[in-house]
Amino acid sequence: MDEALRHVAWPVCWEWRPTAVSDVLERDNVDLGLSAIDIRNAHFGMRLANQSALLGALYVIEGSTLGARILQKRAAALGFDEFLGARHLAVMSKDIAHWQSFLLLLDEAQNFDVERAAASANAVFAFALQCFESEIVVAQ
Repeated sequence: MDEALRHVAWPVCWEWRPTAVSDVLERDNVDLGLSAIDIRNAHFGMRLANQSALLGALYVIEGSTLGARILQKRAAALGFDEFLGARHLAVMSKDIAHWQSFLLLLDEAQNFDVERAAASANAVFAFALQCFESEIVVAQ
């Protein structure tokens, strides 16, 4: 999703930005001997032009940081950490205040369309599930 978010026209009043992980995820792939396939999902860019859709997508993306905290502990038990194979988990789980800042942004949203946000959140989650179930590594 990092690639799709690079092309978002961010609302002027937002100082908050999501945590990007594509660079460290790429390094983790190298550690694990995985080759990434470059897949651009431009269809997300069109959907993210609306603030409610963007907030829905960000809810899933930023919400994954909570799961990263659990996965980071499991990865450590396998010998992976912020220096080898689990950099992305370390980056995602380093600052719980970032999630809380996002929730404030969500609470303050004007003209919020919950149906549009939910549709966007579902699309991002479905994409994440597709990547998880794939036999290939998807690079954004």
